Amino acid sequence: MIGLSLILFFYEKEEDIRYFQPATISIADSSRLITLSVNDSLHRQELPQDEGAAGIPLNYFMDLHTGVCYDNECRPLKIRVYWNITGRYLGFELLDGEFLSKHDHEPFLPAEYEQLNRLLADPFLPLGNFSFEDLVNNTAGTDNSVDGVSGATAKDVLEYVVPGAAYTTHKLYHVVHGPVQQQVMELTEKQLDPYLFTEILQSTDQSDRTWALERLALLTKLDDSVIDAFIGILLEEEYFQSYLLLKSLTIEQLESEDLQLQLFKLIGKVDHGIENLIFDHLAEAAHLNPAVVDHSRANLSQVNGPQLVKLLKLYTVHGINSTKLNEALSEMIPHENSFVERQVRQFLEKQGWSPDH
Repeated sequence: MIGLSLILFFYEKEEDIRYFQPATISIADSSRLITLSVNDSLHRQELPQDEGAAGIPLNYFMDLHTGVCYDNECRPLKIRVYWNITGRYLGFELLDGEFLSKHDHEPFLPAEYEQLNRLLADPFLPLGNFSFEDLVNNTAGTDNSVDGVSGATAKDVLEYVVPGAAYTTHKLYHVVHGPVQQQVMELTEKQLDPYLFTEILQSTDQSDRTWALERLALLTKLDDSVIDAFIGILLEEEYFQSYLLLKSLTIEQLESEDLQLQLFKLIGKVDHGIENLIFDHLAEAAHLNPAVVDHSRANLSQVNGPQLVKLLKLYTVHGINSTKLNEALSEMIPHENSFVERQVRQFLEKQGWSPDH
């Protein structure tokens, strides 16, 4: 069995070899150890949680005990690999004097450990798409060392592996970005609640934030902390994250009066593209909350022409027909922009309301 564990604290020994990416999610409300297991083929299976285990993990790790084998030659590989709670590669360590070696049992140099750490941290390497046999041409007349890279493919592969350790690099890359990574993500998904969600959104790594936003639908409740986090992201005016956030909201989540109101209050505070996203997604809500209508009516004088036209479309989509709203719109006629005035008149006519009412 290969052990997969999640743990909150790990201790460094002088003789240990440790290479890590920056830890970008800091959660410190748990001190219990949860131990899980997967079979040695790394295929997914149901994992029971130890009874009484509690708290939120900082990271997950797996102790990998295997052989690095190719062409009937094998060397033992004993290494601990870490993921953060979103499944992003975090680092590795070799404990109790363990070390990695290249062909002819040459130990890795520090620069090679650093290179391996960088390679494992890149989820977009082509290594994930190929088996080792696809990458390495090991035929007669070439270098037959276990971890050598030779033949026509060498030039294409060299930048993606540690020289002399192609098999080790490939093996670890497939562990880091394979089925166990998916299992780690599923474990966190099962624990995802407003608190954990907002903690992940505070990560300085954009991939962590993207991971959380892509799973927004898993939240059955949007509390104040989540809505505040949403508004913070939208105010950053980074279009992709804003688009992903709004696109990931469910119809049920858009029912929230507070969420609708806070989104609407961003009109005039964010750029044109994000404003359009907000209008579009408010239009997709099952209904427009009265608090939004009241707020918009009280602030009609503050919106510009294009915003007013979008607002009228939003009212139309949701079938808003309010005497107070119609009165406020009538006061905007005449308007300095003839197109906007025409739009207001058409809206009022559809409501059966005359601007001179």
